[in-house]
Amino acid sequence: MWSKSSLAVSQLIVISTFFLILGGCATTVGSGENAEFSNLIEKASSQYEAGLLTEAESSYRKVTALRPDYYEPWLKLGNIYVRTGQLEAAVRMFRECTELRPDDVRGWSNLSLTRLKQSLAVLDDAQQYFPSESTGAAVLRNSRESLIKHLVD
Repeated sequence: MWSKSSLAVSQLIVISTFFLILGGCATTVGSGENAEFSNLIEKASSQYEAGLLTEAESSYRKVTALRPDYYEPWLKLGNIYVRTGQLEAAVRMFRECTELRPDDVRGWSNLSLTRLKQSLAVLDDAQQYFPSESTGAAVLRNSRESLIKHLVD
C-alpha cells in the first residue's frame, strides 16, 4: 500500500514530467522560430554586404517587425538610408538605435554624421536661390566653410 507521502511524491514526479515534456515541446517550437529568425538575419546581412540595398532593406524591415528591440537591423537600415540619400529616414533609424541602446556609440555617431550631411545639403540646396555674387550666396558659403572648419578643428 502506498503511504500518503509516497503518493504525493509520485504525483509530483508525474506532474514534473508533464511540465518537462511540455517545456520541451515549447523549446522545439521556439528553436524553429529562432532558426528562421537567424536565417533572416543572415540573409539580410549577405544582401547588405553584396550591396543589394533594396533587398537588404526589405529583409531588415522584416527583422525589426519580428524583434523591434533588436539593435543591429536598425543600425543597418540607417546605413542603407544614408547610402541611398534618404537622410530623414536614416535619422529615424539612428534615433531608434539611441533609444534602444544609448550606451552604443555607433548610433550616436551615425546620427551626428547624418545630421551633418543634412546641414550641408541644406546649404547646398539654398545656393540655387542666390546669384553666385550676392550677399546671400556669400553667407551660405561662409556657413558651409564654418561648418567644415568646426569639423576639422
